[in-house]
Amino acid sequence: RTLSIVSFFSLLLLVSCTDDTNGDDTGAGSSSSDASPSTGNVGDASSSGSDDAITTTEGSSSGVADGSSSGSDPSAGESSDGSGSESTGGGDPNVLSNTPSACFMQQVVGPILPDEASHLAAATLTPTAYPYEVTSVGYVVIGAPTDSLCNSTLAHRVDVYVIEGSEPPADPTADAVSELSISVDADAAATDYRTVLLDLETPIVLEDGQSLVVAVELAPDDEVATSICIESCLDTGGVAGLDWWSNADEAPYAWADMVAVFGYSSNFTTYATGHVQ
Repeated sequence: RTLSIVSFFSLLLLVSCTDDTNGDDTGAGSSSSDASPSTGNVGDASSSGSDDAITTTEGSSSGVADGSSSGSDPSAGESSDGSGSESTGGGDPNVLSNTPSACFMQQVVGPILPDEASHLAAATLTPTAYPYEVTSVGYVVIGAPTDSLCNSTLAHRVDVYVIEGSEPPADPTADAVSELSISVDADAAATDYRTVLLDLETPIVLEDGQSLVVAVELAPDDEVATSICIESCLDTGGVAGLDWWSNADEAPYAWADMVAVFGYSSNFTTYATGHVQ
């Protein structure tokens, strides 16, 4: 498929429209999407999608839990229609997500290098029933380093917070209900589509009114020439209060709403799996 790189509100936005009915990037039935002329086209990058390009990556954590890879299919659970996360009762496993399980139109968001290297892209996930036990978190990074400014092979970290409300705190260590940092190893085999699913050694239990924030570091390579870029879904039309940009590579962060502040019309495909207790 073809990815178009454009400049948008101090972020890199790579836009692709893909017919994806099962959550996998097969490269079939794809077409490119043109950016608005007001964004300014700064380059093109092309990559081919295939089943072989899809990788599930192992991670390790510091704090109260460890991350490990899993072959679970996030599309097997229930997800929201863009109006918020959805959970099912009865203790059945499901998926907390702000996007449909089968996303038809996708965007890829990454930092402007070098100024935004290692900034974080965060999603707030809120169940509709409590207490909710989270057993894993996942997301998709996209980009073949030979073809684009995005590089899915890179090591990076994922921060997971439990919060009251929707916006991540400026200092999660001090102000979040709990905080966990997971180190995700580099994956040299990854190409243009890397699914990362991290099992939590110690599940996180969300109590009444609490939300989970999953913040992915968009880490650069050693030359700060390419970086991790994260997948977002246009199908939602952009729902405010769910996705955040850190505007810093470490705390204190100055979180900005991707939709309300930057005007994005998509939401990150970041998700969590678990069940209502």
